[in-house]
Amino acid sequence: MVLAATRESTVVVFHSAVLSYLSPQARAEFRATVRNLPCHWVSQEGTGVLSSLADRLPPRESTAARLVLALDDEPLAFAGPHGQSLDWFGPA
Repeated sequence: MVLAATRESTVVVFHSAVLSYLSPQARAEFRATVRNLPCHWVSQEGTGVLSSLADRLPPRESTAARLVLALDDEPLAFAGPHGQSLDWFGPA
């Protein structure tokens, strides 16, 4: 079965706290694949899970568990692992 979105659609790939279960190589392959798709990519992963984001994060004021919310490989906010907090630092 092949699914296709209409031209008027905005396709979004979203994932939260799943890439840590993949090897670094598989994460890099996933990133390359999704970046080449005609879609928006919303990720919410641990601070060190996506190496493409790690060097672009501001210092954290809290030592609490945090995920990085990113849109199209651009980090935007630190998020609580269960959605209990969101601290924006990226573009509005």
